[in-house]
Amino acid sequence: MRTLDTNVIVRLLVGDDPQQTPIAERAFLAAVASGGVYLPDVVLAEVAWVLRGYDLDRPTRHDLLERLVRTRGVVVDDIDAVIDALEHFRQGGDLADQLILARASRAGALPVLTFDQRFSGHEGVQLLSADFPSTELPSID
Repeated sequence: MRTLDTNVIVRLLVGDDPQQTPIAERAFLAAVASGGVYLPDVVLAEVAWVLRGYDLDRPTRHDLLERLVRTRGVVVDDIDAVIDALEHFRQGGDLADQLILARASRAGALPVLTFDQRFSGHEGVQLLSADFPSTELPSID
């Protein structure tokens, strides 16, 4: 299995560079043939962010990302969490935030504490403020 960096994935999805796109396609096919393409959450989140710079609406960006993660030979850590995050992304959320929330939920590590007011509107996310309760740190003996 091989991991493709964000810029390689973007070339595959957008095909905007006549020199790099065919190289990216060959690298993708070679990776699939050698056991698969590992797609870490951080690469997926970066790709979503980079795609904002192209003239693509959110539904198109969502469709590109969902097709990518569902492509035979592409491996993600938890497809259910990724699909859940992509659905929230489709509805207007930030993909990186949604991946954090999905992973935290599956790890039993809620709430996600944040200063981001938009993100705090999601179930399982708590906005931090000055009145957040303080507790003493455990002593290290």
